[in-house]
Amino acid sequence: MTTETIASTRTPERRLELAQLGFFLLCLCAGNISVAISQIALGGTLLLGLTRWFLYRQALVNTDMERVTLALIGWALLMIPFSADPGQSVVFAKRFFLFAALWLGAGLATSEYRRRLMLGAVMLGAAGISIVAVWHMYRQMGTLFGTRLVHVSNAMTSGAMLMLVVLLAVGILLNRTTSWRARSVVALTLSPVFLALLMTMTRSALLGLVVGIAVMLLAAHRRWFMVFGVLVVVLAFGIVIFGEDVLSPRLWGRISPEYLVSGGNTTGRLEMWRVGWNMVQAEPLTGVGDCDLNAVAPQYYGDHHPVPFGHLHSDFVHLAVIWGVPGFILAMAFLGNQPRLLWILWHRRLGGNKSLSPWHSGWALGALGMWAGFFVAGLTEWYFGDAEPMLLSMAILGVALGARQTKPADLESGVTHA
Repeated sequence: MTTETIASTRTPERRLELAQLGFFLLCLCAGNISVAISQIALGGTLLLGLTRWFLYRQALVNTDMERVTLALIGWALLMIPFSADPGQSVVFAKRFFLFAALWLGAGLATSEYRRRLMLGAVMLGAAGISIVAVWHMYRQMGTLFGTRLVHVSNAMTSGAMLMLVVLLAVGILLNRTTSWRARSVVALTLSPVFLALLMTMTRSALLGLVVGIAVMLLAAHRRWFMVFGVLVVVLAFGIVIFGEDVLSPRLWGRISPEYLVSGGNTTGRLEMWRVGWNMVQAEPLTGVGDCDLNAVAPQYYGDHHPVPFGHLHSDFVHLAVIWGVPGFILAMAFLGNQPRLLWILWHRRLGGNKSLSPWHSGWALGALGMWAGFFVAGLTEWYFGDAEPMLLSMAILGVALGARQTKPADLESGVTHA
């Protein structure tokens, strides 16, 4: 490292950037531990980023997500006066604060060294809380699958957060340019996180995990994709035939074919989606507003017995209900633009498996799988409106998109070359 480079690291501008990086690392680490800490850390990251921009005109980056994001936010804000509860819609608009993680992550992920640090922060938080939660359940119940694992929030939210981390880690493992030493460390750290994910017994997250892995295999290892598909089919048939004999009663009760077809969760969701469709038909342009649906939905049930809920257990149904058909289209554009950018990044800019930036390409592949898992899990859950997984997904996406292409020298020194 030259004298000029060393001196530059001591400037106020450099110290401000490192402080911002520290807050972002805390946000990533706390993502699976505390929603309060992670959002406070995100706020600190944003504040320092705005300070950098004001003083030095730095810290803002172009990710090609700007237009579609601004269009979605603009429509949501325009619909507030038409909401069934405008005051609550104003409060709920704070959800867009979480989107800042995308640009903050992209602006700070400027070297292979930093991407490695960021992965370490994510995995440290997820593995740490998973070990504590698994051990606590085993001490409490004497078994690992006696009931659904809850470690930060409810089992559904916990499952979603763990799914995102597992898919990111699997992307690092599947990336061919990741060193064997790095793979060993990631695999070891991944083990308790994967176990905790299984223990949440969250079917949406497990389905998202399977689809996310399939998407990454399709992108990076097409022969393995076919093998994986066969294994999934064989495992599914095996569970149907032998599951009742080998699985715990609690776990079997959640995935038995009879429960999946006619259980309370299935019938309840179908009823919610039917009501959601009625609400979209009633307010197709503006929606009913981004508010708690407990006070709005019952009037749409007709002769059916009302089921109290504040959301509709589906990203897609709920988005159409609260923001109308135009808002739904904008939200789909927001979600759909993400895999397009990641696919381009993986195949064109990073060169896929021949990349000279193994951590960047690993993040890109992992984020692609993470997006697929988040999208599929959202079919039956309101994860778009769940702060914990939404923050984590935006941060992972931002780091994957990255601010600048890493030069080969970065791989050795860990120094960012602007």
